[in-house]
Amino acid sequence: MRYLYALVGIFLLLAASATAGSFKAQMDVDTYVDENNANQSFSDGDLLWATSDSGKEKQTYLSFINLFGSQSIFKPEQAKSATLTLDAAKVDKPGKITAYFLHGATFGTMTWYDKLDYDSSVSDSVNIDKEGSYTIDVTNIVQKAVEVCTEGCPYSIVLVADNGASVGFTSSEASDQKKPILEYTNAD
Repeated sequence: MRYLYALVGIFLLLAASATAGSFKAQMDVDTYVDENNANQSFSDGDLLWATSDSGKEKQTYLSFINLFGSQSIFKPEQAKSATLTLDAAKVDKPGKITAYFLHGATFGTMTWYDKLDYDSSVSDSVNIDKEGSYTIDVTNIVQKAVEVCTEGCPYSIVLVADNGASVGFTSSEASDQKKPILEYTNAD
């Protein structure tokens, strides 16, 4: 009988440990849109630009595949923490970059004219002052993605520059090691 209890206990421990952990979200598409080149798409570029010069705005879109349910994240509070790591490969003008939540997929053919509107009520930001690696705490954004849909619905993070900032981030086309990485942990 003790053997049976021990076996059941081991299975319970394995089940509990399988649901807790850290996960890297699989990026589907990374691209940017350019107000000056409003009919053009940029999903095959080496850099993803976020620029806020007047009349020269550029916004970066990072689209992710939603697997929250299979990772035992069914409620927003179960997404304990989330970070987005970006490589600032070119900084024309330092400044604040804000990340926003967007419900839905981003397509590689997207242009300025058909870009989707992000949810400005859910955001996180980082100040970029020079080239290098930066991490943004995007817990609020991932929790919003879970709230909207726990499985199968794609979501995007939109990077918008503030106050004249202009930053080019390394894209997935340029480097597998320096591409944007979204990582989150679920509550134990």
